[in-house]
Amino acid sequence: MLVTNVRGIHGAPVSEATIAYMLSLARDLPRAGVAQAKGQWVRWPAALLAGKTVGILGVGLIAEYLAPICKSLHMTVVGISGSPREANGFDRVVHRDSIEKIAPELDFLVALTPLTAETRSIVGAKVLAAMKPTAYLVNVARGGVVDEPALIAALENGKIAGAALDVFAQEPLPADSPLWKTKNVTIFSHLGGYSQGYEERAMPTIAGNMAKFLSGDLKSMINIVRKPASWRD
Repeated sequence: MLVTNVRGIHGAPVSEATIAYMLSLARDLPRAGVAQAKGQWVRWPAALLAGKTVGILGVGLIAEYLAPICKSLHMTVVGISGSPREANGFDRVVHRDSIEKIAPELDFLVALTPLTAETRSIVGAKVLAAMKPTAYLVNVARGGVVDEPALIAALENGKIAGAALDVFAQEPLPADSPLWKTKNVTIFSHLGGYSQGYEERAMPTIAGNMAKFLSGDLKSMINIVRKPASWRD
């Protein structure tokens, strides 16, 4: 089976969504919405992104777009990767086996890694317990990267300050999911990569690959993520 994707078009939308989610957590924007709905004038001090440390789990194209934005906001940026390497915008990159060791340093943990056997539930009870009680989790990767029951327990028990979740183990998120009512969590309906003009950005890759597929020119297709078993490297 030959499988391709539209890799390379999600840097801007997912990075902008991530920054929006981080700011929402830091400034408790849902609280402002509740106060407005009740007609209440309420003020509280916002947390700042400046001076904070963000750990980005997964150092790929989106992370390389996001990291310099975080740096421009005067954050320290730590990459967490299965294959550590130097990357633009990162102060340092550590192996993901060290995630529990690095977790106590982080004010924000952003999940951006693909879901694989190695990353399934990688953000689990041990990692959440190692994080600061003032720290936040942002998941814009895949739902299975985060152990959702462990996250619910951590939020309800005040082990971390809050979470912004864009993706879930089951989508759409069922109406009876306890996440809807979990304390200090903001839910987004897998909106991170979906933005105006998405189709226009994706279609050149899709149309180009389809044309090559129909003409039999399979090996010149781009963004191949799975090759047929009959192909030899």
